[in-house]
Amino acid sequence: MERFRAGDLAGVRAGKGPRLLLAHPIVFSKAFWALDLFAERFEVAAFDQRGHGESPAEGIDLDTMADDIGRVLDHLGWERAVVGGTSLGAATTLRFAMRHPERVTLLVQDLPGFGPGSHRDAERTGRMTEAFATGDLDEAARRTVEGLSPHRAKAWEAALRSDWGNYEAASIGPKIAAALRGTAGWRIVERWPDDLAHLAVPTSILALDGDPAHPYDVARTMARTIPDAKLIPRVPSLSPAAIARQWMEVIHGR
Repeated sequence: MERFRAGDLAGVRAGKGPRLLLAHPIVFSKAFWALDLFAERFEVAAFDQRGHGESPAEGIDLDTMADDIGRVLDHLGWERAVVGGTSLGAATTLRFAMRHPERVTLLVQDLPGFGPGSHRDAERTGRMTEAFATGDLDEAARRTVEGLSPHRAKAWEAALRSDWGNYEAASIGPKIAAALRGTAGWRIVERWPDDLAHLAVPTSILALDGDPAHPYDVARTMARTIPDAKLIPRVPSLSPAAIARQWMEVIHGR
């Protein structure tokens, strides 16, 4: 595993094969991904989006973070690659692909959640943000899983703690708070969903029915509007290995 910095963005890369760039969901980091599994089939890279991991909290706006995809590709020397992300990562990679389709061989949208706007619960997000801002990750984890079933809450807490354990709480807490605040009002396209019809990139969309933060209708609308798009049931798991296996199947299936 090779660590790198693309300007002020921290990343890791590994493996050989077709090129794949991954963008993580909000409140996670590059550690979200099972890069060792991806590296068995791909030359893969993942990076910390602004407000996460070892990257800064400055510049948390949609166009800057979409441009970051290009900055990382440039640093790696990749003219083109499979590009995709989960949740927040789906938003930034979609925006990048719409602006630079020539650099994306396949776009993977895993749990897209923004659509015409964010579907986060504002009150719950505010409570999460307060906890992150103080660096109290235990409280932040508790507030993040509020309202989930015991089984899902346990899985979420395990995934969060596994990711956050790679960083200093005093550093990442305030950065994640800034990311939550800075991304709340994002609109990926001006005219939803009409502008998506201009996306000239093969697209695979992974979605779960019944996820309020990532409404299935958003994914279904995207699949109906984007030319050469496929809608695929998403594996109902936070396991990095399970996610990696499904992504690899999806990519090789295109």
